[in-house]
Amino acid sequence: MNKPRNYIPPLLALGVFALLIAKFPPFQITWHRFFEDPAPLARKVGFLLRVYGVPFCMSFFAIVFMQMQGRLAMVGATASSIFPLALFGSAGMLAAFRTMSSGVGGVPGYAMGFALAYTIMSRVHSIQPTGRLLMGRPMLRIVWRGELEAQRAAAARFQAREARLESEQRRISMSTSNSEKNNALSLRRAEAGM
Repeated sequence: MNKPRNYIPPLLALGVFALLIAKFPPFQITWHRFFEDPAPLARKVGFLLRVYGVPFCMSFFAIVFMQMQGRLAMVGATASSIFPLALFGSAGMLAAFRTMSSGVGGVPGYAMGFALAYTIMSRVHSIQPTGRLLMGRPMLRIVWRGELEAQRAAAARFQAREARLESEQRRISMSTSNSEKNNALSLRRAEAGM
């Protein structure tokens, strides 16, 4: 049975968002003056896209890239695959801050991009390889929260990988001396922060 959706929180958030835009027009001009200006409509729309759209896009992609790097790391992706995502995510966040440095006009766009990215990424269950290659690299697909079969397959792969790693650790622990075991144990404790 599906639970009824509560639309009050998103509508309340959008109302606050609209109030922020109404209260803080871009570059401290009034909305009345903005609409009275004789400039062509295309120029006005371009101005609003630059003021609100650029911080929106920058914060949106920053959050998406940062969330993707965490999910790819869980799948076992290499550092050479994760580092560019971290770099682009950080650069996107810095670019979003840069667009807001001239005034608070871009803050609503930044907040909307941030919120939308987190909302979309909350619906992503995992990222899984498809089994196909593109230029020698495995292709990936996004598994959304509603795809139960793909989630079960991901859980089975994860359990198989954990079992393989556990059996490999057991094999290594049987073939090493006590001092090597103690070194490995202290290293594992240090990695765990104990």
